Amino acid sequence: MKKIILFFAAAMLLTAIGCSSDDGETGDLTSVGSNPVEDTVLDAATVSEGVSILGGQKIATGAPTPNGEIAAPTLATTEQSAFLASGFEIEFDAPANYAGSYIQFKSTDGTIAPGYFDIPAIGSNFPSKNNFLGKAIKMNENYVDIDVNFNEKVTPGTFCYLICIYDEAGNISLPVEVCVEVEAWGGNANLTGVWSYIKQIENGETTILAGEEECDEYERTITCTNEETIVINKDYCDIIDSLVITFNEDGTYEYTSIGSYTSLDYTATQEACAPVFGAERKETDISKGNWAYDEEEKRLTLVEFSYKDDNGGEISEGTNEDGDLVFEGAITLTGSEFTIVESYTELGITETYQYFFSK
Repeated sequence: MKKIILFFAAAMLLTAIGCSSDDGETGDLTSVGSNPVEDTVLDAATVSEGVSILGGQKIATGAPTPNGEIAAPTLATTEQSAFLASGFEIEFDAPANYAGSYIQFKSTDGTIAPGYFDIPAIGSNFPSKNNFLGKAIKMNENYVDIDVNFNEKVTPGTFCYLICIYDEAGNISLPVEVCVEVEAWGGNANLTGVWSYIKQIENGETTILAGEEECDEYERTITCTNEETIVINKDYCDIIDSLVITFNEDGTYEYTSIGSYTSLDYTATQEACAPVFGAERKETDISKGNWAYDEEEKRLTLVEFSYKDDNGGEISEGTNEDGDLVFEGAITLTGSEFTIVESYTELGITETYQYFFSK
């Protein structure tokens, strides 16, 4: 996952929908049987051989001994999902003296793989992320994101890893253990079909329908050319006219998002000493990849392997053999609708967004 684009953040809440489908299916369709292949105990050495870590180096010798003189990283969970080819991420807030991480892989039977990975801080820090619908999520300046990719040696099943962090003085924290389930593609036949984005609800109050404009609420002061100052409360507005996604039975997906956006013209705003927005730009994004459903957590994930973006006539397209994580979230599902809820905290304020789709 060399380019990380969060479709919906990892911390999700469930929201209920009481609609019925045309074919008579009603109620909660998120509960499905488990996939036995995902319970396979993976060999630790095979997993370690099948892993590459962005910015990291594999060391063949034994891992350094922790002394516990630096606090262990606080991870959001001790269990997480991973995805074929794409892998997974390790995220946490590090102390100011953070210099890097050590990672070892182990089997769920306790066997530890030989060697370890050293990931210096310079290879793992990212200041911010964006979700699929374009909202910037400002991360803590000490936020760390370690990007773990798989090759074909890693198959559906379970394994664990141990992570320690170290500082510039060579102090090493006690290890934290996290167990991982590598999901098979697909996993909930009730999701197959074509779904269309309907609306979003922000913080339980503001409803924005498909085709309606949404603007950010970022307030800042601008010094004008004449030395006066003005305060603006938005500098970007966008419209999602349509977003249609198809889930196929073989675990592949394709979606097309069509919309437009305008952004503040900073120079013109300074000269006019009033907010001036640039011309509207049309935007079409096409994404293709694979989807996976975690039946225990009732979470849906999309991993993109190819894309084509048309941004006001400027076209970019490409593929990524490691995959890009573009969607991850818990869902509620009926025969005709599903909903995702994104919740994140920025600068001490928690924002919640509900996204509604229908067949």
